[in-house]
Amino acid sequence: MWILGSSGLAENYYPNNNSTLVQGEPVNWTLGVYNHMGELEYVVVRVKLLNSTLASPNELTGTPSPVDEIFEFSRILVDNETWSIPFVWRILNITQQGQSLLVTGLSINQTSLIGNLGSATSGVNFRLVFELWSYDVNSSNSTFSWNAQGTTHSVWTQIWFNATTT
Repeated sequence: MWILGSSGLAENYYPNNNSTLVQGEPVNWTLGVYNHMGELEYVVVRVKLLNSTLASPNELTGTPSPVDEIFEFSRILVDNETWSIPFVWRILNITQQGQSLLVTGLSINQTSLIGNLGSATSGVNFRLVFELWSYDVNSSNSTFSWNAQGTTHSVWTQIWFNATTT
């Protein structure tokens, strides 16, 4: 799984190459998922908004971040298939709450999300975390990790940004 910037390359992730975003400023990324599992896979990309103090997914234990997802994408991928996911987003509303900035509105691919979506002290060190989940036929559930040759594997990525009200 990977994230590409507005030019479709590993660059130009933010408008004017500035990772400090203001309300209403559109950000255009492409998420990529490649199925190399050797068979058909039902996959889900779960999007989470975190700050620097919230737990990331843990590869050693195969556990996802404990934060609830704010958005998700799903698709069935055949073996060797690459899935390119347009991810166009913007902050719709930012609220000052003490020393923190609270994101109370986001738009992802023209879907509006409203509520207490995430906060960060002074609006610094927000991050969007993208977790790859797949359907496990043995447990009949979606799973964040899988075992192969005695090793636990999981896939996730993240990208950091700051937010400001001005």
